[in-house]
Amino acid sequence: MITRQMIEQIVQEVIKQLAANENHQDSHDKPKLLVIGETSFVEPDYLAKMKTKWDIISDNESEKVKWDQVDQVLILHATQDLLVKGALGIFDTRESKLLSCCLLESIPVTMIPTVFLEKQLFNRTTLNKPYVLQLQKYKEQLENFGACVETWGNFLTKSEKAAVPDQEESITEKKKLISQRDIQDYKESIIVVDKDTIITPLARDTARELGKSIKVIEVKGAEK
Repeated sequence: MITRQMIEQIVQEVIKQLAANENHQDSHDKPKLLVIGETSFVEPDYLAKMKTKWDIISDNESEKVKWDQVDQVLILHATQDLLVKGALGIFDTRESKLLSCCLLESIPVTMIPTVFLEKQLFNRTTLNKPYVLQLQKYKEQLENFGACVETWGNFLTKSEKAAVPDQEESITEKKKLISQRDIQDYKESIIVVDKDTIITPLARDTARELGKSIKVIEVKGAEK
């Protein structure tokens, strides 16, 4: 005999499943951001802002990174040691190896320096200018390699702008499917597509290899 309690339980399970599917779909639509470093020290407001743009993946040191599932990498609390090693091509720690991998594979990577290092890199007033100038040269060298060394404020500002589609931004080409050949043919460094466009895994890999980024936007007024 089916009781009221059984019916309520079934309804609750259905609601949970629908919510899980919706969250999964939302995560699927967002680009994957691999975060390297301890996030417990990050301001909750910062994490909330990041989640509006990214599907955040936390680094698990016991597992091998699946680079084909990562769109961008964020290294938190980047130290002077990592800055110098990255600029000189030294990779003898997990962080320096991951940074080297990003540079070699042309995977977009952003480094957020420690509070102390940030003051040295972005503050013009310093006691030992020659020494700090050398550190700034290492920063510039990393940026020449394709890395981005910036403050939390700059990173979040860019994330917030990217999370809100530009009304004047136009889709590169309206296609239901983006293939490897399409990526190779596009001259643009940023390829803008509709959120319903299917992008093949090989196309994503090719975009990384060519240093191109794929931006997914939702077109307002589109037919449902």
